[in-house]
Amino acid sequence: MAVITFDSKVFKVIMDRLEFLEKSIKIMSSNNGFSRWMSEEEVMQMTGLKPRTLREKRRRGVFNWTTATGRKIQYLRKDVEGYLDNNSSISIKKPMREHQLKG
Repeated sequence: MAVITFDSKVFKVIMDRLEFLEKSIKIMSSNNGFSRWMSEEEVMQMTGLKPRTLREKRRRGVFNWTTATGRKIQYLRKDVEGYLDNNSSISIKKPMREHQLKG
């Protein structure tokens, strides 16, 4: 059996990516992945934002949103994905670069 060792920073990046993938899969499977809109709970789960921070970002226009489904606020999925691409070390579209692994 071979033993593989990782620097703690590399291990953290790998674990963050796995956690992000797990959250994304749960969200996509809960609404078949085709919905244009996401609930507040889904956005908070995917981004890690707290309710107050999410409300502040909504107020500042970071996310497009609607209440067309009733009283619940829904966020535009592409805005949430764009936010993650621009504000997270975990990107849903960009592959991890070698220099990110070296720390």
